[in-house]
Amino acid sequence: MITIKRLSQCTLEDAVVAWNKGFEGYYFDMTTTVDFFTRRLILEGLSPSLSVIAYDDERPVGIILNGIRLINGKKVSWNGGTGVDPEYRGKGVGKKLIEAVLAIYEVEGVEVATLEAVKENVKAISLYEKVGYKIVDELVHLQHTGELSKDAFLSDNNCYTYKKGIPIDAMQAPFYKALVPWQTQWSNARDGESILALDENKNVVGYAIFKRLFNEEGTLQSIILFQCEAEPSHLLKEDIVRNLLSMVYKTTSQPVVRTAANISMLNNILRELLEKEGFNVKAEQVFMIK
Repeated sequence: MITIKRLSQCTLEDAVVAWNKGFEGYYFDMTTTVDFFTRRLILEGLSPSLSVIAYDDERPVGIILNGIRLINGKKVSWNGGTGVDPEYRGKGVGKKLIEAVLAIYEVEGVEVATLEAVKENVKAISLYEKVGYKIVDELVHLQHTGELSKDAFLSDNNCYTYKKGIPIDAMQAPFYKALVPWQTQWSNARDGESILALDENKNVVGYAIFKRLFNEEGTLQSIILFQCEAEPSHLLKEDIVRNLLSMVYKTTSQPVVRTAANISMLNNILRELLEKEGFNVKAEQVFMIK
């Protein structure tokens, strides 16, 4: 008999077993350990008391991780991963997990529920649609390894000043995008950086949120871009984005890994600039909202 428990009522060892079995044979390796699992809960704002594990007697056979944030005055939830043990797939375990999660959302007063799903995972997408989720955007994860070309993101117009700061500073932009995939929100880059592009009147006309990752010796390993936007009605949107990308990615000439996480397919300027400079598609997802 399948029972559902809150993760806060379970051991971390059971959670890791449920996660690793739940994502067995997935599109990319999701294997974790207790230490990495715990770290992810903290870094991504996921809550054990809002997350659930499915058991068959004492055996953990499925899991959904959840987090809730206040965004634009509304309670917004995020499904940070739904996994079911291969032996239990197609037997209604996923549906039971989702029903339990939706009941938690109702108790918590969640107004907007969000998640991302791998574009190829049509079975999962279909299940989410049956309980009321709708696809609102398509996302692409881009990556570049090696050195950038000398003239990468070169712009003919650089009539702006730039202000470096922390991720929350991006909210100064009137056009800041708050309801975006969870992992690209400023809250998920708390130890990251931001750059604001200012016009001659000191108005914010563009922003970028990113993070640089270093190894234990202090050597830069990778640069992850979370958001890069220009004021939608600005005549020189492409130049603003070019300049921001140059400041984010060209801080080093070393062959580090450069990533753009969950970029909206609707952001044509950003996507096309990155692809032109040799950024390759590593994954495609859909962004769903209920």
